[in-house]
Parts: sequence; structure tokens; C-alpha cells
Amino acid sequence: MYRALIILSLSLLCVNVQMSSQTILTIDEHKVSKTEFENIFKKNNRDSIISKESLDEYAELFINFKLKVMEAERLKYDTIPKLISELAGYRKQLARPYLVDTKLTDQLLEEAYNRMKEEIRASHILIMAQGEDTLDAYNRIREIRERVINGEEFGKVARELSEDPSAKKNSGDLGYFSSLQMVYPFESAAYATEVGQISDVVKTSFGYHIVKVVDRRKSQGELKVSHILVKSAEGDPDNKKKQAKLKIDEIYQKVVQGEDFATLAAQHSDDKSTSKKGGDLPWFSTGRMVEEFEKAAFSIENNGDVSEPFKSTFGWHIIKRQDYRELKSFDEMKGQIKSKINKDVRAEITRKSFIDKVKKEYGFNQFKGNMEQVESLTDEKIMNGTWEFKDFEDYKQPVMSIGDSTVNQKEYLRYLFNTQRRSPKMELEDYLAKKRISFEDKLITAYENDRLEAKYPEFKSLMKEYRDGVLLFELTDEKVWTKAVDDSLGLVDFYENNKQDFQYKDRVDATVFYCKDKKIAKKARKMAKKGIDISEINKTLNEDSQLNVTIMSDIYERDDRDIISLIEFEDGISKCHILNQQHVFVHVKEVLPPQPKPLNKARGLVTAAYQNHLEEEWIKTLRMDRNISLNKDVLYSIE
Repeated sequence: MYRALIILSLSLLCVNVQMSSQTILTIDEHKVSKTEFENIFKKNNRDSIISKESLDEYAELFINFKLKVMEAERLKYDTIPKLISELAGYRKQLARPYLVDTKLTDQLLEEAYNRMKEEIRASHILIMAQGEDTLDAYNRIREIRERVINGEEFGKVARELSEDPSAKKNSGDLGYFSSLQMVYPFESAAYATEVGQISDVVKTSFGYHIVKVVDRRKSQGELKVSHILVKSAEGDPDNKKKQAKLKIDEIYQKVVQGEDFATLAAQHSDDKSTSKKGGDLPWFSTGRMVEEFEKAAFSIENNGDVSEPFKSTFGWHIIKRQDYRELKSFDEMKGQIKSKINKDVRAEITRKSFIDKVKKEYGFNQFKGNMEQVESLTDEKIMNGTWEFKDFEDYKQPVMSIGDSTVNQKEYLRYLFNTQRRSPKMELEDYLAKKRISFEDKLITAYENDRLEAKYPEFKSLMKEYRDGVLLFELTDEKVWTKAVDDSLGLVDFYENNKQDFQYKDRVDATVFYCKDKKIAKKARKMAKKGIDISEINKTLNEDSQLNVTIMSDIYERDDRDIISLIEFEDGISKCHILNQQHVFVHVKEVLPPQPKPLNKARGLVTAAYQNHLEEEWIKTLRMDRNISLNKDVLYSIE
């Protein structure tokens, strides 16, 4: 991703637009229109005032950019396999937003956010359903729904019949949850059901459910808390449980008496993942913590307040509330929501909608008889990945077509052969139906993908931008960046010829004394004035505490330390200054005049300067044999 950002920067966000009749720049036979330049300029200077100076400056950058890209093309960098592959990778990423139903995606984003404003408490009963034959499971859940609709207690039926393993303990109660915390069909059923009502049967990847909505409430927002945990499990002996309760009560008393919560967490919390951080936990919302913890945390009214000890399945806790915030705005959460949507069943919904739209746009046909002929050549071995077939060339009839593209039996056979894997147990007919849909989706997506540049001018512009950037990055790396790092002799020579540009500022050879208080500082200054060695000063003044004085000697520039910026650069002992509640003074032993830094101390600066030098020389060479004509009248007409 870092390389991609550099490529974008290098390419100056080059936009390929329709040529205007006005030519603003000519490099040999290559012409650049006013429209092209103006679009690029304004894209990169959105908030700037347009002036002759800014146009002149940008024109020079643009000419340099064009010359570099033309040089990369002359050297045929666009034929290097590594760069072709890299550009293909960028294209794949950039094409993704064009290969889904963006309108439906936006609707799902808004739906998810609107649902996040409300939290639902629900119970459910699950009957698991595997494979394609799920009629029995469906009939069972319908019967169960009739029982609870007719008055049987939901929790009792859940304990008896639900195939969710947790139902035996929680009677099907899932607690409170919000959008994007349950699978989408289940979430939709819950949000569509009124409090006290039972949903219709809903199918998810787990099986068939019925949902009873117990409560709805406004989003609780998010909390930032710290906690102290003393572990205590249900299976622990009674004496161990008693010790855990005594320990948490003792810690709580220390908190009440004003001892630092973070220190107590570091010393006593059994949650080792947070104890070293003072017990700090990440921000969390409803459904992210066990119910007891969540309930206790959200019941704390003010930042800084601490809960009384309470027990969860993990043990005993004390919570300190650090901060609270309401549900963020849609714009703030849009990226996070979109990332989650792209990973759940909603992504499949938008993909399927996209497929249907492309079919309708270009016209899609399936030749059913020819498809069935291909599928009749398979057997159940295909579901184990062991199906054998060789006579691909004998099958040439069309199986599918979209727009002006037709796929024949040979291609479908090869797809079936190459994608066969060990699969979950199912009927061969069901397996082939899935493969058929998969092949169809692949064909339609590829057809649209191949037409993105022609269909979407902004995508074509973006691809040109990346293409030019990839070429430019590679060539600049070779001519400037890597060369400056690898050319050690050239770097040394550049340094020797430009030493004056890499100078130390005025410096002092000095000793800094950080003293605990005014009394210690007075003693330290007196000893320093007498010329007593700093080791003796340190030993004498720190006899009863190592915190009385800290002494540091070095060569300092003005900005190296706060105290150095406050003193006069002259030999002797400075007056005392109070910094961070310490009394600080400096003994300046010698003032050192400006002088060149040795190369080993300035290598980073020298390398950067050498790179700039190499680029300047390279640009001079590129401009040398080119006929460059910039039409200033057209340039200054940009408003």
C-alpha cells in the first residue's frame, strides 16, 4: 500500500481526458491539451488561489513528469513482466467497486447504521439444517412455532428442542445486540419483529430459526473503561472462592481510600493482557462483553467513577469508567460498516444484484441442452476431486453467451475439471447446480471487468494514473533513490564537495545538573564552581537518595534539550531554571563553533541531498534533446 501511495504522488494524479482544441504543451511530437493540464492542475490544487506563479511552478513539475514517463516508455518499462503484474494487481483492487451494485451497497450501509441506533434483546430457537435437503428441518421449526404461538412458554420450548447448544442454559436468550453482530437474515428478522412477538421462520447458514423479541432500546453508545479482575470459576473449591471475594473486597477498599487504580490493576489484576496497561480495555459497545460486565459498566454514571465488586463467568471485577461517547455519525462509521458488510452475506446480495443487472444490460443466454451434455460427462468422483476427463477438444457447442461473447463446452469442461475439490457430501445434481452458477458469475463478472475502461472514463483515468505511476516509480528508483544509497563513492564525493551544507550549529561541551529542589541545586552549583569531579558530586548528593541529582554530560546543540535553549553559550555555570518541577543548571566547559558534521553523523541528510542532486542532473539530461514548447497564453487562461 505504501508503494501505491508513492506511485500516486509521483504520477501527479495524471488524468486522461478528451483533448481540447487548445494545445498548452508540446514535447517533440507529443501534445498536451489545455483540458488535460487544467484537470490535473485543479485536482491537485483544489483549495489554492490560481496565479501566474502557481501555474508556472506546476507547469515545470508537469513537464518533468511527462519527460520521465516518456523516458520509461522509450526504455520499454511497460513491457517488464514484474511491472505488468504489479499494475494488474492494482487494477484488480481498483475494479472492485465497479463490480458490485453500488446503489444497493449504499442502501445496506444506511440500513445498518439506522439499525445501530437501536439495540434489541431477543431469544431464538434453532433447528440446524445441512445441505440442500432441509424440508424436515423446516417442518420441525414450523411445528415449534405453532406451539409457542399457541401459548407454550418460549424459554421452556427452547431448552427442550433448540439445537443451539447454549439454549439449555440460557433458554435461547441472546441478550442485547445491534446491527452487524448477528448474521444478516437473523438480524433482519429481529429488527422486523415487534416486542413480544414471534418472527416467521428465518433461514441462515446455521439452519432455521424463530425469533422472539423481548425488548428494544436506544443505542447505549460506547464505553472506555479499566478493570481489575480476580479470577474465580464455578468449579473452584469453596475456600478458593472465598479468598477471591476477600481479595477483590480488599482491592476495592484501597480504591475507595484513593489509591491509584492503574497501579492496583498492575499489581493485582489476573487479566494479564490488560494489567500492565493499568487495566485499560478498548472501547466497546453492546454485545461485546459478557452480560454482567456490560450491565455493570453501563450503569456507571460519570467518568472516573468506580463500580462496586461484581461477579461474571470470569470472576470478580471492579470497573473504572474512563470515557463515554454516543453512537458516532454515519460519516465517521461509514468505512467501518462497509468493511463489515463486505465480509458478510450482504456482500453476496450486492454481488448477485450486480450479476442480474449486467445480464439485463448486455443480454444473457444459456444453452441448456449443451450445458446438460457437459454435465452428463461427470460423475460423483468430481466431488472428491478425482474425476478424469481428456477429450476437451471434442466439445465446441456454446453453453452461455453475454453481449458479443460466447463460451463453449470446452471452456465449461475445463472449468469443471480445474476447480474440482473434495466437497461436502451432497447430491451430484446439487453440486453441478452450484458449479453452473459459479461459472456463470465468473463469465459475467469478467465480461464487465473487461469493459470498465470503455464504460467509465474515471476508471480509465485512474488506470492511466497508476500505469504512469508504476513506470515512473521504477525508473526513478533506478536513476535516483537506489542509486544514491548504493553509490557509496558518489555519495562520499558529493559530501566532500558540499560539506558546508551539513554543518553543526553552535554547540557546547557541557554538563547538565537536574536537582530535586533548590537546596540540592545550591549545593551542586557550589561544588561545580569549586571544580569538584561530577562523580564525587553525584556520590555526595545522592547518598540518602538516588533522586536528589541527575548529572548528564554531552555535546549539545541549542535545540537538543529545553535547558540548553535557555542558557547563554559561554563558558561557566548558568543560573538555575525550574523545569518539570526540578532545579536545573548547566556547566559549559567549552563553546564549539559551527563545523561540518562527519558523514557518519549526517548520512541521512547527505543521502537525501544526493538524491535531489541526481534527480536534477537527470532532468537536465531529459530536457537536453527535447523540443519543449509551453504556450503561456493558454496556460494563463486557466481560471
